[in-house]
Amino acid sequence: MEKRGQASMEYILVAALVLLILLPTTYFFMKNTQRQSTELSLSKLDKLGRMIVTNAETVFFQGIPAKLTLEGDIPDNVVDILILNNWTTTPEINQLIFIYRSEGKEQELVYDSRVNINGSFNQRSWSQGHKTIVLTANKTSNGIPFVWVEIK
Repeated sequence: MEKRGQASMEYILVAALVLLILLPTTYFFMKNTQRQSTELSLSKLDKLGRMIVTNAETVFFQGIPAKLTLEGDIPDNVVDILILNNWTTTPEINQLIFIYRSEGKEQELVYDSRVNINGSFNQRSWSQGHKTIVLTANKTSNGIPFVWVEIK
């Protein structure tokens, strides 16, 4: 009877030791994987933001009827895209802003443009997936040149 009790106790101790090693290792692995996934998403988003602003400047200086179509991927953590502009202030404000969720908080990636940009985006624009970005040189009714940004 004692032998069976000793074997059971040894089995429980070995199982506890394995769990003691396995659980923290699994937790560390999962946290590390999640962090790397977030960094990869932000890297993709950063590349896309820089690409849009750089090419918008090119289209702006080419003037009407310049138009450029780009391809890019929106990661899954983006919750909004907007353009903040005020062309009447000095210095002018022209910013492309990606709002994304990371670790339960909303954060922003902001890209300043040296040229006037404008655009309107809906939920389909910032939903995850492959997107077509169209940049078109345009003018306001007052004759102020700008680039219209459209994400399809």
